[in-house]
Amino acid sequence: MAPFILLVLLCALSDRSDAFAAGGFGGGKKKAVKSKKKNKSVKKQPTINLFTPEGRLEHIRSRVDAADFSPLSNLILKRLDDGQIALDIDPNSIVVIDNFLGNDLITSMRAEALSLMPQMVPSQSTRWDEETQSVIPYEKKGVLSMQIEGGTAGYAASPRLVEYIVSLTNNLSRKLNQVLPDAYHLATEEQTNKLAVCLGDGSYYDKHIDNLGGSSDAGDQRKLTALIYLQPPNSHDGQPPYPNEKVEDDRRGGYF
Repeated sequence: MAPFILLVLLCALSDRSDAFAAGGFGGGKKKAVKSKKKNKSVKKQPTINLFTPEGRLEHIRSRVDAADFSPLSNLILKRLDDGQIALDIDPNSIVVIDNFLGNDLITSMRAEALSLMPQMVPSQSTRWDEETQSVIPYEKKGVLSMQIEGGTAGYAASPRLVEYIVSLTNNLSRKLNQVLPDAYHLATEEQTNKLAVCLGDGSYYDKHIDNLGGSSDAGDQRKLTALIYLQPPNSHDGQPPYPNEKVEDDRRGGYF
């Protein structure tokens, strides 16, 4: 079973979010929601219906709310050489949640991902080249990828993937913003994303540089990466230890 991975890259809340939003979707004006009169009698909480967009969005929101993201709250404020205060986050502070969305929704999302494979292209990235002492582009071995687009056509092609990206961006950013200092809040409506599939036969990610190392005019807007594996629970016999990014020359980074 080829591993599909959907990455949602959350970004910093800033006045320059348009540069990042161009690579994803979201933003725009929120539609006013009319409040409904509530009956005085207490009604039993209805079962979430995964066959409707509203039900799926509510399911994702409830899973984010129930999840324990406490390892990400281990934040350290440090003073830089120029006197500025910066937020230092341990690159090894990760959260792993098994069976995050449940088998039914994951199976449907995987079916949508499979239908998009004809549109996927070899995945490109950049890495440091010791020989030339420079950043060079390269093609990942046995990996295809594409970006999930919003809008009418994008939603028609993969509604559940779009709903997941929108709901996760909003609800995960909102939850983490409760513990982040105000100056480091995450945007709740802008992100970028990537759907990737490893074809097997030695597929792997070299250690690589994301976001061009923050060298664009907009700076490094990416602050947090959320990955979801579109395989049913217990699809694999186990997983190797997560690479320790504090260890220099650790060549394990990113093998599947």
